Amino acid sequence: MKTTIRLSTVIFAFALCLASCNNFLDIQPKGILIPRTAAEYEGLLNYAQLQKASESYPVFLTDDAFLPDEAADDYTPGLDFADRATANLYTFQSEVFGDAEEDGLWTYSYNRLYYYNVIIQHILEATEATLQEKQSIRAEALMGRAFEYLTLVNAYAKHYDPQTAATDPGVPLILDEDINRENLTRATVQEVYDQIQEDLKEAEKYLPARPKLNAFRASKPVGLGMLARMYLYMGNYSEALNYANQSLKQNDYLLNLGDYEVVDPYQAIGRLNVPESSDNNENIYIRLAPWVFGISAEVFGSDDLLQLFDENDQRFKLYFSNEPFGIPNEHYLWMPYLYANMAMSTPEMYLIAAECEARIGSKDRAMTLINQLRDHRIEDNTPLSAASNDEALVQVLEERRRELTMIGCTRLIDLKRLNKEPRFAKTITRVAEGQTYTLPPNDPRYVLPIPAKVLRFNPDMEPNIR
Repeated sequence: MKTTIRLSTVIFAFALCLASCNNFLDIQPKGILIPRTAAEYEGLLNYAQLQKASESYPVFLTDDAFLPDEAADDYTPGLDFADRATANLYTFQSEVFGDAEEDGLWTYSYNRLYYYNVIIQHILEATEATLQEKQSIRAEALMGRAFEYLTLVNAYAKHYDPQTAATDPGVPLILDEDINRENLTRATVQEVYDQIQEDLKEAEKYLPARPKLNAFRASKPVGLGMLARMYLYMGNYSEALNYANQSLKQNDYLLNLGDYEVVDPYQAIGRLNVPESSDNNENIYIRLAPWVFGISAEVFGSDDLLQLFDENDQRFKLYFSNEPFGIPNEHYLWMPYLYANMAMSTPEMYLIAAECEARIGSKDRAMTLINQLRDHRIEDNTPLSAASNDEALVQVLEERRRELTMIGCTRLIDLKRLNKEPRFAKTITRVAEGQTYTLPPNDPRYVLPIPAKVLRFNPDMEPNIR
């Protein structure tokens, strides 16, 4: 059996996909056998790789991360220059991955896009289902495709700016299952956002009110929530507020972290009794990190991050430890060891709504939303108040950083978008092995490099100059 796939490094390593697929997606000498029934297409939505998303490594580029020069013991991390990618990110180098190294964020995102594209293109031709059932399956695939592209364009391109988005290079837009395409080029940031918006608006019409089976499957609150996230990133705060409010009307559940505790500080897995994945109803859309526990025990919280937490904040008590595995350490290690949800939660909707209220609406509602969240995070929470919208916005953004700590590209994207506002622009400074490294606001190193392997196969693709 032989199939030539010249752009496998751009789209995906096909053999990896097939190892986890049903036999109706096997490679044949003359091409790919497409599913026939709606049930077979729906089965693709349960493909193992589609249950994952994003990557954890961008955290090392942000102000949330701290790595000491040397690991204190065999169980905690230190800055290891043998781990080239992590060290390059942490010290703000122009290059991240070597010429022969794989960038999982890029590779597996396009892997997943292939599957979504197959479903989107062909599901309406499927047999043994009603049109409504097929439209619902297609809506989930549109939702997944939009989520992947929203992550990709914010990782590998400049942050959205309405003045330059039409010319800023984004990422390749691949909207079908043609994997043999050559000389791919980058769509503009505006073109990618236009496609995301089109997919989300179409998906939102047909997504079910509640997920099928569990939150690994998309539903109406997710479609509304992803529109809210997209508009937040675009700086369209009125639309972001509108969709965040609609999402919260569908699902506003918050988990009370005061009900949970560290049950065994000497453990990694099983350290906490906090519910995770589909057992936590805050998770309205679940996509796991490639390493399902994210970067648990791989990074310490920076002083800049940790000073934001109150001592009664359960997020600090549960998720950080200065006695990891029972060994005292002068720093606080990030070690929740819960399945890391890289997709979407109800707290994010509270935060988006609160930020938009602080920017264009009511400071009082902004603080009400934040205090609702804090009541479920902090024992005996003293409600916060704000004398002005600007004061409310500062507190909302601090709460956003506390709540969404160490989740994939989230902090990196926030730094990129907030750096465009002089009042929030930030220079990150690190000292490692006696040398000082700095990352100024709006520096091109905030944008991840297009993988070298991809550029070799696509000579017309514009690289990111970092």
